[in-house]
Amino acid sequence: MSQLIITLDDDLLQAAQAHARQHGQELDVLVANLLQAVVRPAQAAEPPAAPTRPLSPIVQALYGSLKLPADFDYRTALEEAIAEKYGL
Repeated sequence: MSQLIITLDDDLLQAAQAHARQHGQELDVLVANLLQAVVRPAQAAEPPAAPTRPLSPIVQALYGSLKLPADFDYRTALEEAIAEKYGL
């Protein structure tokens, strides 16, 4: 397999990395899939591969049971909880 080096804006790189994490993918796999969809669009109609780490049955059973406000920011809530726990 060949390697390719690309240059991205820092904000774009961070957003792409976050998107890949949210979808359970490595960034290089995400980029390869996007390029594949552009170069060979007929094959892009296949469903995406399953996440590398599927959810456990317990988590799947709980999925959707918690309703959060539309403006809920997980990252802020996590930072606040860590600060409270460690007295930061």
